[in-house]
Amino acid sequence: MKKYILEAHRGVALHYPENTMSAFRAASELGYGMIELDTKFTADDVCVILHDRTVNRTGRLPDGSVIKEETPINSLTFDEAQKFDYGIFLNEKFRGEPLPRLEEVLKFALEAKIPLKFDNVLFSHTPAQRKQFFDTVVRFGMGELAQITCASLETVNETLEHIPDAQIHYDGVAEDTALEALAAILPPQRLTVWVRFDNNHTSWNKNPPVSQTLAAKVKKVGKLGVWILTEESERQRALDEFGADIIETDGSLLP
Repeated sequence: MKKYILEAHRGVALHYPENTMSAFRAASELGYGMIELDTKFTADDVCVILHDRTVNRTGRLPDGSVIKEETPINSLTFDEAQKFDYGIFLNEKFRGEPLPRLEEVLKFALEAKIPLKFDNVLFSHTPAQRKQFFDTVVRFGMGELAQITCASLETVNETLEHIPDAQIHYDGVAEDTALEALAAILPPQRLTVWVRFDNNHTSWNKNPPVSQTLAAKVKKVGKLGVWILTEESERQRALDEFGADIIETDGSLLP
């Protein structure tokens, strides 16, 4: 079988509460080669790991009941956000799961020696918050363990201003002009271009799905990432037909 990396989407999110330390530790213990995760900022500018704009879907009150009022994470201080439980929504056995801080996850990645791929939602934050994020990554000395997803050439350049040797994951439209521009900025070993696998998990995304033609173009300039796969037949096709270098899964596929 072709050598490739299997990436855990929000950690092993199918079986563990997404974007929590439990999901990240499971990814490391099970042998995944990379973790995808999302950043948000609280009202007092603490960088935390959370996918949604609000805490309502994955957060619960201490008694396990839902949070009825819509509660954006940026309306809460970090201490206020930590009054909710981020594990019960999936299963009672995860009761007590806290909201992770960026620093906690970086320390874990260094100890586990597992790369983190930060979603491009990073660039929805304010310039000051983005600088805070980049400064923290640099301060921890993450090296290749902290990798950044960018949907545009502008965000690629912003990342490289702060982390000149960054590993870049591009998930914008993989047009010829974009690929040529990326190739002029980055060597192939530092660039991964992500293309969606055409299935129910990616149908919301309007970018063209992976094809042999598109995969061949991508692999001339960098590595090919394919997302999100949940079936064994999809994994085999991604490897055999498209030559994927990284495959993203929610935990349906095991290393």
